Amino acid sequence: MSKKRAASALAILMLLAGLVSGCGGNNNAGNTNDNTSPATSGTDTSGTADKKNVTITLSAASDWIKPVDNEIIEDFTKETGIKVDVQVIPADQYASVLKAKLASGEGPDLSIIWAEANAAQFQPQDNFIDLSSEEWVGRMTEAAKKNSTYNGQVIGWGPEGENAGWGLMYNKNIFEQYNLQVPKTYAEFTAISDTLLGNGITPVYEPLKDSWHSGIWFALLGPAGENASAGLYQNLNNNKATFDAVAPFVTFLDQYKEAYDKGYFGKDALSNTYDKHMVSMESGKYAMTMVPANEDVQSKAKGETYDFSKYGMFPAPFADNQSLAVYDGSLIRVVNKNSKNIDAAKEYLSYISRADVLKKFYDATGLNPAFTDLPQKQDEIEKSLRANSDGTVNTIMETGIKYWDNTVIGNYVVEMLLDGKSSLDVLKAVDKDRLKLFSASE
Repeated sequence: MSKKRAASALAILMLLAGLVSGCGGNNNAGNTNDNTSPATSGTDTSGTADKKNVTITLSAASDWIKPVDNEIIEDFTKETGIKVDVQVIPADQYASVLKAKLASGEGPDLSIIWAEANAAQFQPQDNFIDLSSEEWVGRMTEAAKKNSTYNGQVIGWGPEGENAGWGLMYNKNIFEQYNLQVPKTYAEFTAISDTLLGNGITPVYEPLKDSWHSGIWFALLGPAGENASAGLYQNLNNNKATFDAVAPFVTFLDQYKEAYDKGYFGKDALSNTYDKHMVSMESGKYAMTMVPANEDVQSKAKGETYDFSKYGMFPAPFADNQSLAVYDGSLIRVVNKNSKNIDAAKEYLSYISRADVLKKFYDATGLNPAFTDLPQKQDEIEKSLRANSDGTVNTIMETGIKYWDNTVIGNYVVEMLLDGKSSLDVLKAVDKDRLKLFSASE
């Protein structure tokens, strides 16, 4: 890394440390097995090196590594002799901890990070190798390849093909009981919410204690912003546009605040946590909650036995939005340029891309495959979300916009709910943060 780039990376790290309390994402903070040791040193695995003495480190936030991942890691070690040390970091600290490790030159051999434009926060040009020539890249779906690409290079391995993002999952039985229809506009949403409140049911289970969740709501408005201002994503990523000038973003924040003030999120919203969303929905006390389109798939992978046949999903109609903000894939695994075990790390990625290993992984998780070896798949909740949308899609801002952080933005939104900021204040704060990061990266 050049001195100029090293200084730039450290400057960005210092700014991010001041701006964030941790990472945003689709996970609540949970199990904390925070092994912060640097990447294990060892010989490169390219020649006749004794692989039994090689350990590669893999960093992940809470809940990112599933039971099947651990099984596959065990199989990989048995077959190759290469050990994998999974370093789990609390979700609300993940981004800042990983950035600190990378900036210090002591980053893990492999890391799991956000994809596409939002990978910029980790300085991919300085920290991650180009994987474009790897055999498995040629078997990726087009969406998954796009998801793993940064500045024209495939920098990561992602397990999932396109999914429809997030939506409001609703209890169909409750809707039928009160003769409610899926809302297409914010006015229709308020009407059904008023009916629910009048019958003693809290309209939405909203876990505001996990502030990143509010950031997800906002991230879903990307397509509405792009529709209102063509080229918005590109202009934001080139630092030629600002959030405060996008009318649908102002409308969304005003309406989200109104929904909170009207009690649509309930009296316990500020203490609600994301890990309780399914238990809360099953209680019948809530009619809706914001979750991923593959909520049923994720639940099954965890060994849960909820009956999802009673649930449907629709796009949150704030700012009257009916477009889907999709993920072209999911979080990606990247290889550290400064690793002493690059070949071993690449061997791990090749192993988990094998047809037999992929079959084991997808049989256990039910995810939509990122590889053409297996047919593309949508489960029932995602089908419901797509059917209730207007059919148009765009990439979610969480991955499509540089320097997006769900936790940072969510914290600003929560401040707004508590009357600490106006909608415009939130947008100006996001713009100010991003301007500093752009300036530091130049």
